[in-house]
Amino acid sequence: MYHLQRALKVPRSHPYKYIDPYYYPDEERHRSNCCTLMISHLVKAIIAILFFIGVIVLCLWLFFRPFPVDVYVEAAQLNNFEMFKTTPPYINYDLTTVISLQNPNGFIGIYYDWLEMDSFYEDARFDWTALSTFYQEPKNSTVLKADVAGGTYFWLRSKGVEDFSREENTTGVYSVNLWLYGDVRYRFKWVTTRKRQLSVKCPVKLSVTVPGMPAAAFNRTSCDVVKYWMKA
Repeated sequence: MYHLQRALKVPRSHPYKYIDPYYYPDEERHRSNCCTLMISHLVKAIIAILFFIGVIVLCLWLFFRPFPVDVYVEAAQLNNFEMFKTTPPYINYDLTTVISLQNPNGFIGIYYDWLEMDSFYEDARFDWTALSTFYQEPKNSTVLKADVAGGTYFWLRSKGVEDFSREENTTGVYSVNLWLYGDVRYRFKWVTTRKRQLSVKCPVKLSVTVPGMPAAAFNRTSCDVVKYWMKA
């Protein structure tokens, strides 16, 4: 009975003929209430701190969130564009382009770790050129020149060959797609993000410049950002 009395922490004055299993002295009951109250306050404080941090992060993201780069074709000139109907088709080309990359962010700079300009007719690429890598300050614009020239076989579908012949014989204006590929990183103060993949499509319509004649006027063309996400 003494051991049972110690296990249940029952005072010696308690009657032995009935022991209430829910009996606790006032001091122990007060201690239990204090612990419960402290845990409750601690949990509420942690929830409040996490909520406050979340609001701050959301506000900072909305204010400083990075926007994709703006790309424009400022000038383009097609000096030669001649296709021979071999199998596969063979093309001679001479294309000069000037593109501008504009950083629209007010507080964030951009690292261009890799840039490449590919030239396509229809869905067939006929040449590419590597562009300079650089760091761009916030609210800044950088102009790059990309020239390709030469001759190559390229895998153009039969419909593409027909389109080329029609454009050559009727309008003399060719639909060329310029694709800009690259890896970029954002920098805010001392924080730099992971690399993002950049794919930009610039559709332009060009006519071949006749030697001795002024080149056709070119209208500044806005490009479309097709892919823009974190690299795996």
